[in-house]
Amino acid sequence: MRRLFALVMVVLASTVAVSAQDSPFTAAELQLLIQTRADLELLANQELASQRPVGWSGSMDASDPQLALLLRLDVELLAGTLLAPDQRPPGWFGAIPGSVAAIARDARHDLELLADAVGLPNVRPNGWAGSDPLIRCNRAVQALVYLLERSGTWTLTVDAGSPDFCRLAELQAVQVAESLSAAPAAAAPAQVDTALPPVDFGPPGSAQITGSLALGFLNRYATEHVGAIPVGTVITPVARSFTQFSRMTLVRGDGFELFVDYRDTSITDDEFALLPDVNGISPNPTCAAEWCQPVTVTVGSPAAGRPLPDESRPAASSPGGRVKVPVENLIIYYDGQDADNSVVVRMQLCALPTAQAGNTCQNVSEVLSPAGAPLTPVGTLNGMPQFRLPYGYSTHTLYAPGYYMSDVWIAAPGQGR
Repeated sequence: MRRLFALVMVVLASTVAVSAQDSPFTAAELQLLIQTRADLELLANQELASQRPVGWSGSMDASDPQLALLLRLDVELLAGTLLAPDQRPPGWFGAIPGSVAAIARDARHDLELLADAVGLPNVRPNGWAGSDPLIRCNRAVQALVYLLERSGTWTLTVDAGSPDFCRLAELQAVQVAESLSAAPAAAAPAQVDTALPPVDFGPPGSAQITGSLALGFLNRYATEHVGAIPVGTVITPVARSFTQFSRMTLVRGDGFELFVDYRDTSITDDEFALLPDVNGISPNPTCAAEWCQPVTVTVGSPAAGRPLPDESRPAASSPGGRVKVPVENLIIYYDGQDADNSVVVRMQLCALPTAQAGNTCQNVSEVLSPAGAPLTPVGTLNGMPQFRLPYGYSTHTLYAPGYYMSDVWIAAPGQGR
């Protein structure tokens, strides 16, 4: 099978080399068609080895005007073979006439659905090229986002690794579209701001604290708290952290401006999703209310009480001059496959705290166990190595090409991520 895959990649490489005058497709269309064909062959190899359904074209001829239609046909043939002739996953687009770009996007969308249906959700064969995550959303969301982004003044800011990507993308795009449609007709053409406008929650102080242990934090990383905000305290939502899985929300009240987990407030899930990125404002965290306490430094996840690091443990080595970075610079993608209180994850280490503009992040390519033994990756997804790590705090060492961390916290389902 490896030889077959290598042969496919060689043919694909030669196909991409077709000159522009020989191909009837734009560069973007050709790239999407070739990447989708490569992943279609990977999935077929995984499920059928060297066999292919009757009628399979396998076309990779970039000069063939019918390339998009042949790709679409092969997606349907593979789905009919792996599932049933008349069975398709929920949300399947199917073969619908349209432009080359539309047919290619539809084929990519349905291929991702098929991969989820025959395997584990979001788990792909080694070497999977993938594509823009927006293509996995429904046609209306895709069209709206593409239309708004075409103006050149707004860009979708949803984390590509979010398990709720499509819903959040729709919320952001709809909010921007509504702000444009509400502009006076006689006014100059509206300019879409890259920072989403704040959500109207009514008059200041219309939200309130509802959780019995709503800790107020001086930073979005929940490492410095200044006491519990009393139940019933009125607050005004301001912005939120866009760090992956973060629920931290900047709120203002009488004598304070702090970060709090929005689940401890009356803010709904949809209201939280629509809040602007805290990076687009200038927060001034402070606490001067009667209930404020001296700053308490929380090591790791406050929800699970991460223990203090073991000072007796030898410091992790830093081969190649890597720079040690704090937990605020770690991005974790949860890929699931839970077993024995562990989960499969992909990770990145960044030069700056996550979500900061101009940040540089690198894939974690090596993980050492607490005993110092290297872990064997369990696979790859979107070009990133996957590792199985235990839930909770552990002294696994993470290495990226230029950065490293000497311990890690893996949040269990239901905990703040």
